[in-house]
Amino acid sequence: MQKADLPENEIARQKSLESMGILTSDADPELDRITRVAQRIFGTEIVAISLLDNDRQFFKSNINQPSNETPRDISFCGHVINGDKAFVVEDTESDARFRDNPLVTGVPHVRSYAGVPLTNPDGFKIGTLCVVDRVSRKFTDEDLQILEDLGHWAETTIALRYGARTPQQVYDDLDPAKQDALIDRKTRSWNANGMKEFLHRELINARLKHTPIGVYRFEIDNYQDLIDCFGTDTVERIVQAIVAAITSSLRDRDVVGRVDDYGFACLMPGARREQTSFLGFKLCDTVREQCRFTDMEGNPVRITVSVGATWAEPDAKFNYSARYILEVAEKALIEAKAQDTENVVYHALPIATEQA
Repeated sequence: MQKADLPENEIARQKSLESMGILTSDADPELDRITRVAQRIFGTEIVAISLLDNDRQFFKSNINQPSNETPRDISFCGHVINGDKAFVVEDTESDARFRDNPLVTGVPHVRSYAGVPLTNPDGFKIGTLCVVDRVSRKFTDEDLQILEDLGHWAETTIALRYGARTPQQVYDDLDPAKQDALIDRKTRSWNANGMKEFLHRELINARLKHTPIGVYRFEIDNYQDLIDCFGTDTVERIVQAIVAAITSSLRDRDVVGRVDDYGFACLMPGARREQTSFLGFKLCDTVREQCRFTDMEGNPVRITVSVGATWAEPDAKFNYSARYILEVAEKALIEAKAQDTENVVYHALPIATEQA
């Protein structure tokens, strides 16, 4: 038996697959529809949409596949993701690579196989759409073109389904290790790494849906004075109050995170360019109005933030990384704080010549 080689980009591929949340989500009716159509067209006993996950092959949708997963090292689909075209085995018994494969010699007794790779919006091959039978058969060029067309349907469905989840849905899908890596435990919001991953996800969605994104960095004004007067524990409670206030004022699709001790980031998908600065001032208003604090004598203490803003057009992913866009917003924030308190400064992304 010939085991499939791992792709050269396996570590990045696996990370991208895990970030989609598709491995832990419920069955998808649209993907099930695709496998049903494939079975009606090809008449094979087994049809599956598989995902190659670490050491297993997981079937996100399948017809007549006897289990929900199989070991990756015996999978046919592991071979498929190493290429760009359909992978075909017309008769496993006459193919030295597979004749002694446990999936051939035992259940489900694979005799013929055709599969096409499925690529996610990050450009990684995460799995396959495959048709499998217990009898040998030939696949014509037309058959393979149909299979590729169905594969493109599955890719589009996956891109739209698993890029359109709310921040809460993404959070619910995180395992404990990913939560530790992406979540600020004190505020229960996304940390700096989490915000970079989310912006990367939103840049993909922006391209698919042709919608822009407003990107913001904001920070507590004069936070060192607050620490000197009231202590770090009190200022930590102020940080938590700011995250709670901003989160409650945002739409479900917007994202807020704590990216350093006294600084935050916010993503607003769909924000128009002309709204960008206005929405930055709305962040200021929300903090000033909802984060009220008094000292030991009952005197009100003014809590404000300053904001740096930028705006990413729908095709920004082709030219800018998430890290770079957040850096542009951070530079705008530095300028805003240098000018005044409760200030907003907008920096446009530079005209792209190559990806930043």
